[in-house]
Parts: sequence; C-alpha cells; structure tokens
Amino acid sequence: MSLRRQPIRALALLLATVVALALPASALAATPFTGLGGSTGSSTTTTSTTTTATAPPVTLPTSASSGLSLLAYVGIGVVAIAIFATIIYVIRRDAHAHAPRHATREIDKERGTAAPRTERIKRSRAKAKAARRARRSRR
Repeated sequence: MSLRRQPIRALALLLATVVALALPASALAATPFTGLGGSTGSSTTTTSTTTTATAPPVTLPTSASSGLSLLAYVGIGVVAIAIFATIIYVIRRDAHAHAPRHATREIDKERGTAAPRTERIKRSRAKAKAARRARRSRR
C-alpha cells in the first residue's frame, strides 16, 4: 500500500465514524426531553372562590431505565472499539513505515536478555579478528 492512500483511508474512516455518531443524535433530536411527568406543556392550576386546587403528589416512574436502549449501548461500544482500533492501526502502520527493514525483528526484543548464539559467535569472532590485527600492527 502506498503512503498516498493512507490519508484517503483515514479520511474515509473518520467520515464513517462521524456518520455513525450522528445517527443516534438525530434520532434523539426528534423526541426532546419531556421531564419527570412526561408532559411537555406547562400546567396551570385554576382556583375558584369556593374550592382550592391542590397539586397531586409527585410519583416517580417505577422503571429505572436511563433512557438508552441496549442497542444504543452496543452501538456506543462498537464505535469506541472502532476508534481505538483505528488509532492503534494508524500508529503501528506509521511506525512500521518509518522503521528500517532490519528493525522489525528487534522491536520485541527485551533489554537485558542474552543475545542469540549466532550473534554471540559473530561478536566473538569480530573481537578475535580485531585482536589479531592489533598484534600484527605492533610487530
């Protein structure tokens, strides 16, 4: 994949995320919040000279729903996972694109561990060769 297509893919993914986030918001805009009683208009109490109107006792709804359905929670979770996956993908892709070819093997190597046997042999042979050259130059 060429580096020219990365911004196009990122833009398309960003646009898809914005559309996914905008869909639930437009559905909520159609039904505005109604308050505790469920009525949108204001109620007026009328009093007459003979009787006084008293407000009925406030009753809370028995269902303890937060207003979001299970589908909305699932949608939020899917969008959050998609955003995190996109961020991880872009960061790893950028790191691999800018790393040298031989560095991919050394990325996961822990510090303080013993080098593989082939590397130790290669280093010891190089040291021996350098020592022989140093001895020859003294003669």
